[in-house]
Amino acid sequence: MVGYARGVSRVLVSAVLVAAALLLAGCGSDAPPVSRPSSLPIPDGFTRVGGLSNGLVMAIPSSWRSVDLSKTDFEKELEASGLTGATLEQAKTSLRSLQKSKALYAMDPASQQESPDGFVTNLNGFCQPSVGASADALIEIAKQQLTSVNAKVSEAASVPLGQGTAVRIRYTLPLGKALINGTQYYVPSDKGRTCVVTLSTDLTGKNALFDQIGGTIRPV
Repeated sequence: MVGYARGVSRVLVSAVLVAAALLLAGCGSDAPPVSRPSSLPIPDGFTRVGGLSNGLVMAIPSSWRSVDLSKTDFEKELEASGLTGATLEQAKTSLRSLQKSKALYAMDPASQQESPDGFVTNLNGFCQPSVGASADALIEIAKQQLTSVNAKVSEAASVPLGQGTAVRIRYTLPLGKALINGTQYYVPSDKGRTCVVTLSTDLTGKNALFDQIGGTIRPV
């Protein structure tokens, strides 16, 4: 049986805090396992990121920059991402909280100029042990936890992913002067783990892109 992850509260709060810091710069349980990395779809103009050390792979636009938090020198990768000054230091501090999870982080450098508040459109993804919770149970817990941090859930459902299913949750979160549009994917693995990917932006019209990225997530 493929189940979802425990510790939903920690997952959601960690993801929200990462988004907040970057503002200064942002299944049923009986479902089959998701398809393996060999079938990872890579859309035109996208590139593959992640690997065994992160526990997941996915495809992101080639213009985005990725940072592998499983590496001890991830800060050098972050420095090469285009962030500078206080924004860079804030990102370093925030992402250290995800380093123990060997997370994958990626950002769209151009989005900082597009954003009225300088928010960087970004994602973070990591995997953790599962305990067999159903999709419905996960959705209800996630809704409660998002509400507790003043987020408003607009959609929460199981969605097809590869040869299996995932849970997708959309929400909005007020942060300072900005309103963050977030999409989270909970993707079960056949190795007793669940991968959680959070995509955040304060720009409108990004759901299609987030779905395109989300459709490529594969646990490894």
